[in-house]
Amino acid sequence: MKILFLDIDGVCNSRRFAEAGNSLWNNTDPAAVALVQRIIKETKCDVVLSSTWRMYPDSRAAVKAQVCHYIDVTKDLQGGEKRGIVDRGVEVQEWLDRHPAVEQYAIIDDDSDFLPNQWLFKTSFNEGLTPEIAAAVIHHLNAKDNIVLTNSR
Repeated sequence: MKILFLDIDGVCNSRRFAEAGNSLWNNTDPAAVALVQRIIKETKCDVVLSSTWRMYPDSRAAVKAQVCHYIDVTKDLQGGEKRGIVDRGVEVQEWLDRHPAVEQYAIIDDDSDFLPNQWLFKTSFNEGLTPEIAAAVIHHLNAKDNIVLTNSR
């Protein structure tokens, strides 16, 4: 099983998208969405929503309507939107620990609060997901010699 942990703000929308006159509230950039859909199609991965959008029913519905179907969300180990108390990487690791069938995964996020050795493909809030980052994720998820690296705490 291949998994893509997906953030939304800074991945599927961006400052560039907002400056073009678009709202970021429950809204995504079609160009970035096309790149996410390309990753899914070319790697046959499943998506787990790791974005703070997972905490709001309207936002989860927007992801399903605008971006893609996702099979699950990471647990909110922080009790809300407060970042910095628990790294997002801990939430990803907790999900991976409960799903030992995962053979390969990638994380696309514009934040850096992940654990060492996690497969983070970092975007920027200014630009969001780029074709170069999408290509790197596709290569990573389709590589036969990658080993899932996990950290035990």
